[in-house]
Parts: sequence; C-alpha cells; structure tokens
Amino acid sequence: MSERGGGEFWAFLAGAVVGGLTALLLAPASGAETRTKIRKTVEDSYAKGGEIIESGRAEAERIISKGREKLEKLAQKCEEKPAEER
Repeated sequence: MSERGGGEFWAFLAGAVVGGLTALLLAPASGAETRTKIRKTVEDSYAKGGEIIESGRAEAERIISKGREKLEKLAQKCEEKPAEER
C-alpha cells in the first residue's frame, strides 16, 4: 500500500487531527466550549474514518472480484489448451 502513498495519507490524516486538536486547545474559549469542539471533531473524524474504511473495503472487493475473473479466464484457457493438443 505504501507504493500508492497509503502511508503518507495516514501520516497526513494523523497530523491534521493532532493539529486540529492543538488549535482547539490553544484557542481562547471556555472549558465547556473546548470540550464540545473536541467532541465534535472526534465524532466527525470517526465518521470520516468509517467512510474511508467502507471505501477501502469496496475497492478491495472490486479488486478481488476482478482478480477472480482473470483467474477464471486463465483457468479456462489452460483447460482448452490441452484439449487442442490432442
């Protein structure tokens, strides 16, 4: 996955979360407001993470399905080849 930049993506995402939380903690606001902002940020991040996971799962299923189709075609060609040689 690092060949496609997956590691960089997760590093960026982690940096964005840490940066966002730091900005919230350092902003002049009451404790209750800050906790509410942090809670909302965490909930939003959790939801986005779920979307990313579902997207990845769908992509993995698509790739697996495509691989199976190619494998079936190859197996069919291999079965046809010996029959032609007889």
